[in-house]
Amino acid sequence: MEPVSNYIPSDSLNLFAVSPKEDCPHEDLIDFQAVASHLVKEKLKAACKDCNATHENWMCLLCYDVFCSRYSNSHMVKHNEAKGHQIAQSFADGSFWCYSCDSYVYSKNFHTLAIKFSTIKFPESTSDMIDTDTLAKELSGVDAEHRAQEKDEGKGFSKKELIQGIKEKKFKRVIFLTGAGISVSAGIPDFRSESGIYAQLGQCDLPYPEAIFEIAYFKEHPETFYRLAKAIMNYKAQPTIAHNFIRMIADEGLLLLNFTQNVDGLEAEAGVDPKLLIEAHGHLRSAHCAVCGKEYSVEDLKKHIQEEKIYRCECSGPIKPDIIFFGEALPQSFYESVVKLAQGDLVIVMGTSLRVFPFASLIGMVPAEVPIVLVNRENTGIKRENFLFLQGDIDERLKGLIGELGWNEKLNGLRGENKL
Repeated sequence: MEPVSNYIPSDSLNLFAVSPKEDCPHEDLIDFQAVASHLVKEKLKAACKDCNATHENWMCLLCYDVFCSRYSNSHMVKHNEAKGHQIAQSFADGSFWCYSCDSYVYSKNFHTLAIKFSTIKFPESTSDMIDTDTLAKELSGVDAEHRAQEKDEGKGFSKKELIQGIKEKKFKRVIFLTGAGISVSAGIPDFRSESGIYAQLGQCDLPYPEAIFEIAYFKEHPETFYRLAKAIMNYKAQPTIAHNFIRMIADEGLLLLNFTQNVDGLEAEAGVDPKLLIEAHGHLRSAHCAVCGKEYSVEDLKKHIQEEKIYRCECSGPIKPDIIFFGEALPQSFYESVVKLAQGDLVIVMGTSLRVFPFASLIGMVPAEVPIVLVNRENTGIKRENFLFLQGDIDERLKGLIGELGWNEKLNGLRGENKL
């Protein structure tokens, strides 16, 4: 992951809520059809042109050469400085970075490339997602408005079908894609307000705000993150109705997986089996040395954090909770589980903008025949058949849905269990 100037910690402890720029002026310099022709299996395995590094490489979208990230030997950064080539795509998660905008970038063209990337990186689950002709049309814009209109006018998926399908257990492999929005009502202190946690970091003398979540900075200055971690751990948040709804689906034996962007662990706190959670940005339930990777007790780490003492490994490296910092690869479990998106029979999206990679590409891996339900304040841009949008406050919409399912007593039991 590249550091971003527009990095915005969310109000619900999603430490990596990156908002891509959707109007990058340098997009016009890219020949997207040519990029797609270079985006092949062999290219994804290519080493850095300058140092032969193979970890977290990027492809320049103007000359198609491959260089390593700034967390390796910074050759993509140096390539931008030498050639002025602004935009590159990550081979780690498929995201796009513009060096001139100093931001992740996103658009329909980038999204289509992300799907092409996914078909190569995850062939087991995406082999039928998009064919060559469709890809060419998407990248050239041919009939794009007509196809969008067809989708809007296609057969929708009704709330009645959703309720009936869950009640009668017609849906047996439900997948959730969740983000920061499902934890807002948990009352976790925000990062952005004048009195929030993030404001307290002004006295930490950070070179730039996002440095607190960079692995290289953490290795040199762990005390800054420890200060933030102490503030986080001192707040006792409880699962929301959204977390409990996931738990109820699991209790019915209907949950296949819950992909989440959050690190707050409230899904597990609600009683969802961690084996059913794919926490793309990690969690706080375990800890390892940031240098050698040796595992340590998270309880011992918490004790050190509360005492404001740096917990160090035998190798002298600082111990960190297992959340993913900028400069670290996403958990292997994430990549291994992506193939299961093709196995679900219902996908429920809650509290995520679907603009944060790698989640931005996950929705495109859902087969066309599988219904998608979005519970959010606004439509994040999903246009397809078999789609239901439940607009509004997430907990309020789910409370109504739970009532129609006849699960109010179950909800009250879980809320009592969670001491809400």
